[in-house]
Amino acid sequence: MTREEILEKSRSENQNKDYADLEAQSKAALVAYYAGFVFCSICAVLEFIFKRTVNAGVWVILFGMLSTAFLVKYIRLQKKHELFVFTAYLFGFCFNVVLFLLQLMGKIN
Repeated sequence: MTREEILEKSRSENQNKDYADLEAQSKAALVAYYAGFVFCSICAVLEFIFKRTVNAGVWVILFGMLSTAFLVKYIRLQKKHELFVFTAYLFGFCFNVVLFLLQLMGKIN
């Protein structure tokens, strides 16, 4: 095989995907997860300091995003680690949905 044939075969197998771009997107998503957690934590702390309450709605959104991301990763990669992390985030999501609904109904602050 010539060099050109190898490159052409590689391009067809990789469907012209730019792996540097995919890696950058993966890193950006990871940083966004952590940033979202930090922002939610800051909001929760400030709300607790000034209002003595914590809005579970913020956490519903964060845990919903994270559980969805890990569910998609599990479906695509079939790795048990991804399923475990998805389950943990799903538990956090469900817990906060219940808290959020109780807050909306005025049962808790």
